[in-house]
Amino acid sequence: MKFITEVKLRTNDAELAALEVKKALKEYKVIKVIPEWYLGDLREFYDVLTDNVGESINIGEDFKNEGAQTHEKWLEIRYDHDIPDLSAYRHSKNAQPLHTDESYIANPADIMLFYSVNKAIKGGATTFIDGPVLLKYMEENCPDLLNRLTTTDVRYKKAGEERTEKIIDIKEDGLIHFNYNYYCVDKDETEENKALNKEFFDFLQNYIANSHMIEQVTLNPGEAVLWWDELVLHGRTSYEVAKTNDRFIWKTGLKWKN
Repeated sequence: MKFITEVKLRTNDAELAALEVKKALKEYKVIKVIPEWYLGDLREFYDVLTDNVGESINIGEDFKNEGAQTHEKWLEIRYDHDIPDLSAYRHSKNAQPLHTDESYIANPADIMLFYSVNKAIKGGATTFIDGPVLLKYMEENCPDLLNRLTTTDVRYKKAGEERTEKIIDIKEDGLIHFNYNYYCVDKDETEENKALNKEFFDFLQNYIANSHMIEQVTLNPGEAVLWWDELVLHGRTSYEVAKTNDRFIWKTGLKWKN
């Protein structure tokens, strides 16, 4: 699969738009959706579009209750002035480290989607790195770390959900799969695996997150980005806002529908 592309929608018919989006997702790991028609009610449009791309796995979480599942389709990612920056990335203006969203979910989504309601004054791009680009860099600069990441099963756990996978798994078809979220490693994991989790975090922060290898996607209101969660790592740049809701995104996760 190729890495990233844009899909310009010349229709406000969500079912027709879904056909274009699905076609792109068969070829690309990340797609930015740019509507060129007025969409009207964004929730209505993206509800129909997502229903025609895949099956929702209802990823809603209550961050005040340790991320307990609420089983709602949409999860808000918005700046909230009244929530301390360090309590939840989804409500802060801090940069977010590279990760996958479904690291601790036993029945994970295939595809994640953001659509934008409000855009930050400055910054707030979603960042992505492609698997082959990251592996090439690691093969040349830290082969020992790469070997341990591709041969060690690590357990991630949150709010009663858990999943054990290799952080980097090279499949028989050649696709590179990731399963990684530094903050969700099981507190009962081995010290060795916790150390591996931290070593990869430090490597990504120090050498990858702000490098030329990263692609940034900034969303204007009405635009969306979809990606295959296991095929890329994603994060976020920090951003500037004046008040609550100045950056506002809705997110959902989908099982691919052929």
